[in-house]
Amino acid sequence: MYYFTYDPWIGKLLYLEDFYVMEPYRGLGIGSEILKRLSQIAIKTNCSCMHFLVVIWNKPSIEYYVRRGALDLSTEEGWHLFRFDKENLLRMASGK
Repeated sequence: MYYFTYDPWIGKLLYLEDFYVMEPYRGLGIGSEILKRLSQIAIKTNCSCMHFLVVIWNKPSIEYYVRRGALDLSTEEGWHLFRFDKENLLRMASGK
């Protein structure tokens, strides 16, 4: 699952929301083919890059992406992911 978004510093990008290959099918080139197709879509639609998240404990996936040229922005650029939950959104929206 993916969608397009825009960053004022880097322009249009493809955001990869979910990408999972079930264990019995790993090592068959499925992941590489999915990344190839997503890369083609990103290039065809004039995206400057593709962003995605990987949980910190998923070392095999991190290594998989890094081997293919992905940059870990948490170490390369020092970015951290933050979230406001619904309770805090309601609190801020009410001006409290």
